[in-house]
Amino acid sequence: MKKALLQACAVCVGATGAYAGGLDRSGQGINLIFEEGSVVQFRLGYTNPSVSGSLLDANPASPTRGQVVDSGNVTNDFFTPHLGYKTSLTEKIDFAIMYDQPFGADIAYASSYPLSINPVSPTTVGSLRAKADTDAITALFRYKFDNGFSAIAGLRAQRVKANVDVPAALGYSVDTDADTAFGYVVGVAWEKPEIAARVALTYNSKISHDLSQTESGTLIGTVETSSEIETPQSVNLDFQTGIAPKTLLFGSIRWVDWPQLVYNPPNYPPTTALVDYDNATYTYTLGLGYQFSEQFSGAVTLGYETDEGEPVTNLGPTDGFWSIGLGGTYSLEKAKISGGVRYTDIGDATADGGFGQTADFSGNSAWSVGFQITYALN
Repeated sequence: MKKALLQACAVCVGATGAYAGGLDRSGQGINLIFEEGSVVQFRLGYTNPSVSGSLLDANPASPTRGQVVDSGNVTNDFFTPHLGYKTSLTEKIDFAIMYDQPFGADIAYASSYPLSINPVSPTTVGSLRAKADTDAITALFRYKFDNGFSAIAGLRAQRVKANVDVPAALGYSVDTDADTAFGYVVGVAWEKPEIAARVALTYNSKISHDLSQTESGTLIGTVETSSEIETPQSVNLDFQTGIAPKTLLFGSIRWVDWPQLVYNPPNYPPTTALVDYDNATYTYTLGLGYQFSEQFSGAVTLGYETDEGEPVTNLGPTDGFWSIGLGGTYSLEKAKISGGVRYTDIGDATADGGFGQTADFSGNSAWSVGFQITYALN
């Protein structure tokens, strides 16, 4: 099976951005470790989501009280970069180092939305909004046994920074300093190159961050506090196999333990946490790749994430999705250049609208595009 075909399948899944779990951006993939020889790889995805909802305004300070108010598109577009280097240290040991942004959020509601209005200062212009960024560098080692099996282990350094404004909660705002903490990756893989078969199972540990932060609000003024937050553990199962000449079947299952992610600053007014989740998510991908010529390969993929059917946070008002993607790779002497596009139908969700109301989010979607280049150094 030609390597260009594998690249087309990879870019179809990974280079077109992500919308899994609402906050899941990169999928924490490790396919780079399976490249032959020494390579450098660059990938950039771009996602343009459209997520909006509405609710019956019950905010007593709002000028639209008693009316149905639209949230506007609450999601901003985002990029998903990836940069990596892989080499073979010996015949048995491979090494890779990768940079990605595994989790993120960029949410902003219209200033007229009820949760964007401070009930004790309604003329103050504000917005219910949240922005969270993570940057991760992962160093991986792979040891190859003689029977097609290999063991994978590595260390991940991760940086987190976030800020959130909730005007309806008495003008509450929190802005954290950046914090760097460490986690690990372990896994196993089995390969049979004759039929392009591979199965890889990897575990990504949770990473605990101690955040120093500034909280402010109408009643609390401005105070310096700290909180602990954990980015969730996850498991990835990736598989592929040749099923006919020049044809590859591939897929993945990703489980993310979102209930581990709880953010509860000490001065947030409501009795519930600012961010929390009730359920883990399962994300499924299945695709088919075909080698059209010595230079060009293409792939199509379908994706699905289970919906929980339970209320979600306003800072991540989505519940499951399905997607379809197309990818292609053109192979040169030392470089493989790939591109892909994906459409995502974002699941309907119900969020707490405050003041005893619920907000309904439906009919939402996202478009993603991506570009990847892998260059052989030997």
